[in-house]
Amino acid sequence: RLRGQWSELLSPLYRARTLIVWVLWASAFLIANSLNNWMPTLYTTVYHLGLPQALRAASMTNVAQVALLLVAALTIDRIGRKYWTMGAFAAGAILLGLLAFGGAHTVSVVIVLSTLSYGLIGSIAAVVYLYTPEIYPTRMRAIGTGVATSWLRVASAIGPTLIGFMLARGGVESVFLLFAAVAILGLAAATRMIETRNLTNVYRDFWGRQK
Repeated sequence: RLRGQWSELLSPLYRARTLIVWVLWASAFLIANSLNNWMPTLYTTVYHLGLPQALRAASMTNVAQVALLLVAALTIDRIGRKYWTMGAFAAGAILLGLLAFGGAHTVSVVIVLSTLSYGLIGSIAAVVYLYTPEIYPTRMRAIGTGVATSWLRVASAIGPTLIGFMLARGGVESVFLLFAAVAILGLAAATRMIETRNLTNVYRDFWGRQK
């Protein structure tokens, strides 16, 4: 019985899809985890909300993510993994761009746009858990998904450092600009995704090319 090898992830057959999925994981989780961890501090230190108000505002991000995850779960097999991911990254980039270019002056606008952004990008973070095993044959699914999730940890570690650096250099707007740029990077990677709604064709390609 064939067993997957770590080296196969970057073999000519799988290299492109592996690199694309790594970018998707890193982009989605850098934005989503950074927003989730940073927004309560932003509300209290920059917009001077009281702690109860800040926590209520921050909790809305999780409500938005749950709502969009439900929408994704009900529609992902009709829309497809690729187009959902592209649409969520594109919409998230637009909303974060609006915050970067003037929208961050009013706390109510920040709450609404950052909440929607987190919900959209957070839905991608769930979709990649579904998508990643689908792009590898069974023998490689555990290895492929395990390595891909390591980029979640890398992104989560880098995010706070980047936020601190950007805040010191350019203020709140520069952080949202950074997030928008990362979302655009994720969008670029999403355009190269393999659509896995029709699994029969995907696996025919896998096994046919390996024979």
